[in-house]
Order: sequence, then C-alpha cells, then structure tokens
Amino acid sequence: MKKLIATLLAFIFFISPLIAEDTTYKDVNFPQWAKDLRRTEIITFGSLPFVTLWTTVGYSLAVKGEFHSPLDKSSSGFDTDDQKAIIGIAAATSLGLGLLDLGITLISRRIKARKNRKQRPDEVVIIPLSQEMKEWRERGENGEPMPPEMQIPQEYLQGGLESAVF
Repeated sequence: MKKLIATLLAFIFFISPLIAEDTTYKDVNFPQWAKDLRRTEIITFGSLPFVTLWTTVGYSLAVKGEFHSPLDKSSSGFDTDDQKAIIGIAAATSLGLGLLDLGITLISRRIKARKNRKQRPDEVVIIPLSQEMKEWRERGENGEPMPPEMQIPQEYLQGGLESAVF
C-alpha cells in the first residue's frame, strides 16, 4: 500500500508541471517608477540583516570598547537603549543604501537617455517622391538609369536604406 501511495505521489509530482497553467510573470504593465521603487525596497530590506550585523560589531567596538558577538545569546552586553540605537542606525543605513542605489540608477538612466538623444538626429527629414519620379517608376525602368536630377542624395539614405514604408 505504501508503494502504491509513493508511486501515485511521484506520478502527480512529475506530471503536475505538464498540466499546470502558464503563470509566467511579465512586468510590462508596470511603470518605470514602480519598478524603481520595488528595487529600492528590495535593496533596503535585503541589506538590513547584514547591516544590522556589522552595525552591532561596530557599535560594540566604538561605544563599549570591546567586541561583543551579536550571535552569542548567552552573554548579551547590550541593554535596551543600545539595542534601540543599533536597530535605528542599521535601519537608517539600509534606507541610505536603497536610496543611494535609486539615485545611481536614475542618474545612469538619464545619462544613457542623453547619450541616445545625441546619437540619433532630432528630426527626420522625409523627401517625398516628385511627380516625375513617380511617373518614371510607373513606366518601368526599362534598363535606363534614373536621370541625375531625380536621384535621391546619398546622405539621406541611412545605412543603405533605399526605400521605407511609414
């Protein structure tokens, strides 16, 4: 009986990904400020345990003058006021790290946007086909070259692009 239950559970375990609904998460519906805020939140709360650990070590060395292990429960050298100070310093430092990352992200995004604006032209020049060019193309090229006055200057053709649909 146990083998039957184990086999049934193994079968369900291995078959469940095949019949499960596709719930892939796509963040295309969120504005950029929401993504930035979420990143700041993750960095702030994610760094809190590590910052608290190092704040405790630094606080014990700076204020107490000796090392008190923050992981040793048997001998706590910190009273309630010390613990409040350590938590306050750690929370402020973690918040500072999150805001620092947010600032760096916003500044680097602005620099990239400015760099992209400089690389692409500010305005696009569209040269419409003249009536003569349209007639020449409708007649068919018949192997004869286009007259020079009807040719599009090469500086208007980006990357060898000869025609485009807008």
